Amino acid sequence: MFIKHRVQDPQVIRDWCQNIDLHRNLPLLATIDGKIVGDATLHQQLGGWKRHIGRVSVLVLPHYRGRGLARALISEIVALARSLGLEKVEAEFIGEQEAAIKMFELLGFSKLLRLEDYVKDMQAITHDYVLMGLHLKTDEEYAGME
Repeated sequence: MFIKHRVQDPQVIRDWCQNIDLHRNLPLLATIDGKIVGDATLHQQLGGWKRHIGRVSVLVLPHYRGRGLARALISEIVALARSLGLEKVEAEFIGEQEAAIKMFELLGFSKLLRLEDYVKDMQAITHDYVLMGLHLKTDEEYAGME
């Protein structure tokens, strides 16, 4: 219900794999015994008015949740975003994703907006839309903090 794309459709996955653009969508995978158990992706727009903002998405298989894996993946993606020179990262949720929202808050993200009954899941049920953001300090900002 919380996934934005039809990931159970083999054609969707095939299209993603055949059209990888690592400058726009940089995935970071967590594997155990050759099985993907978690994914965090940094999504970027290479031009336009949001070129300085990355979007992070994360998904961990249910059996592996609650172990700090999502937190580790997000922390790595944020570090990558910072090293790429992005100024902000954002994350999108539906309102019921309270545990994920709380985890992002613990990582320094703040709620930017909440729109009631704004998005629909795959069963066409409406949910609140939540946008969170994090301002990234650049290396130059850190250099002055000795």
